[in-house]
Amino acid sequence: MKNLLSTVGAQFERLSAREQLLALLMVIAILGMILGMSGWFIHRDLARREVRIEAKMAQLRELANLRQDYQRRLLEQTALADQIRRNNDTRLLSYVETISKAANTEIKNAAERAGTPTGSEILREVAAEVTLENVSIDRLFDFLKRVEEGNALIKVRRLDAKSRFDNPKMLDAKVTIGTFMTSES
Repeated sequence: MKNLLSTVGAQFERLSAREQLLALLMVIAILGMILGMSGWFIHRDLARREVRIEAKMAQLRELANLRQDYQRRLLEQTALADQIRRNNDTRLLSYVETISKAANTEIKNAAERAGTPTGSEILREVAAEVTLENVSIDRLFDFLKRVEEGNALIKVRRLDAKSRFDNPKMLDAKVTIGTFMTSES
């Protein structure tokens, strides 16, 4: 290495002042190019890393949002499960009878039966089929509204209404009302 430096130094000394100046400028230009290219590669690498970091931060924010959504839904599910457990004390036919008196409608026929399968061994649906005869549409509406507003777990599952032949302004309706209960009751 020492030999190489002394050889280069000796050859540099043999050059004229103008050639020495051009050689120095060329070395400075080459060093500047090397530094510039190195800086550009470093900047490009840092920019890529920043993009990857931002993408990972976006994924972390999305994960945090999903976690919050999961926690919220878990709380809702727990509240609904508690509500269903409390609903085990509800007797559907008694509930419907109370609502019909409040809505000033008369139930002609009512029967409780098992509802549609829920796909769970823990949860079951209980349904009641109720027949209302000679009822006006506003009283039927009031009855149905009271059924669904009285208990959040009791819903009208099906409604078949037909106008009467003897009085077209009155209806005969067959209503299926369902609710959920746990199977342990």
